[in-house]
Amino acid sequence: MVPVHAIATLPPAQERNAPLIMENADKFEGYRSRGEYVLSGKVRFRHGDLHVETERAVWQKDRNIIFCESSMRITRGGSVLTADRGTYDKNLGQATAQGNVFMRDSSGDVTATGQSIVYLRFRHLATLTGNPEVRRFYTAKDSAASPSAKDSAAAPKPKDPKAIAKAPAKAPVKADTSGSNGPDTLSIKGDIMTYDDSSQVAIADGNVRIHRDKLNITCKKAEYHDPTDSLYLLGEPQVVVDDNQVKGEIMRMGMHGEEIKSLLVKGSAQAHSVEPATDTSVARQSDVHGDSLFLAFKQKAIDSVQVFKNANGAYFDVDKPDFVNKMSGDYMVLRFNGKQVASANVLGGAKSTYYHFEKKLLKGKNDAQGDTIDFAFKNGKVDEVMVKGMAKGTYFGEKPNKAGAGKGPDSLAVKSPAADSLKTAPKPDVKAVPPAGKPVPAKPRSGPMRPNIPWRVK
Repeated sequence: MVPVHAIATLPPAQERNAPLIMENADKFEGYRSRGEYVLSGKVRFRHGDLHVETERAVWQKDRNIIFCESSMRITRGGSVLTADRGTYDKNLGQATAQGNVFMRDSSGDVTATGQSIVYLRFRHLATLTGNPEVRRFYTAKDSAASPSAKDSAAAPKPKDPKAIAKAPAKAPVKADTSGSNGPDTLSIKGDIMTYDDSSQVAIADGNVRIHRDKLNITCKKAEYHDPTDSLYLLGEPQVVVDDNQVKGEIMRMGMHGEEIKSLLVKGSAQAHSVEPATDTSVARQSDVHGDSLFLAFKQKAIDSVQVFKNANGAYFDVDKPDFVNKMSGDYMVLRFNGKQVASANVLGGAKSTYYHFEKKLLKGKNDAQGDTIDFAFKNGKVDEVMVKGMAKGTYFGEKPNKAGAGKGPDSLAVKSPAADSLKTAPKPDVKAVPPAGKPVPAKPRSGPMRPNIPWRVK
């Protein structure tokens, strides 16, 4: 993937060639060398539509370079850059800054902080080092009660009390992301951070950590695209959302305002989920893996999981780790109701194994295979299984006699030709399952049998 900033176009020639003009200085302190002026007070320079302000400057007039020795503030349009000190080179269109660096983009919704920055004006590209962090503010959640991102993301004052790089008059409030009254915030940290102000793309390299509400991400490299509100994750990415954990080689997370909408995982994709225990149910664990995963979210919870190619799934009660229910096939989709699995469908070489318990007692085990297997769940447990196409099922359990006594181990198997179906329920007294004609799969959904892996998510 080519970073957007690598192909950024240059501004018009007249913008580059505009003169560097000193607009104000309270005091002229003299010369340090030929062509080098020392200025103090409210020093202001202008280069086209870019403004540089400082409390003390050394101006190398012949070289068009400003050294800001006591605070620095650069503004251009709605963008702001402040620091304890720095330089601006008019010929290169380059600003460098050190100490308590703060940058806010023209939209006011994205800020960046660090200890050092290099800003290439003509490419609209900033590179931060020294514990850099980029934040994206969302204000739709409580816009009436909380300050806007522009107000909340105010530039901090440098330590020098005379510094002019102070927060705007309307921005005395620091963003508060710890409570419900503060704006929802996406935080991205890494060893090195670059931000393209024109395309609004932030790239983090090395030891990347991303946090937002219940979302926590770690990886080696991340790209955040603000216009599409999307995250691209590379280098052993791991995503944790509430009680769900996802791993893979490459990920794309699509968001919309305050909500996570989707997560696409490519390469060695894995998803792990824990359903907490309640007053009426025990804790359950689910694991799926395959070549690729696509997770859809609804109201900050997983709504469905699609597994593409070499799909495998397992689920079990946490207090019964030796009895793992399994399913596998070419393609798999699981749908959730709250945090419980509501239905599952496995397509292409489908196989399943599940255990039946009654009042915590093991009653039997069902094995099934066919072209397609549909599962219906009730209260987080398998309620019905339908196998279609070259269907075969085997039940291992207790064999009741006519008098209802003398039970012993038994196994039952049913085979049927292609296009036949068998329908089973997890009951210990099942002897044989006759063909069911054309039964209706559990909670079917229309659409292609094996959908293509999506990449772009709106």
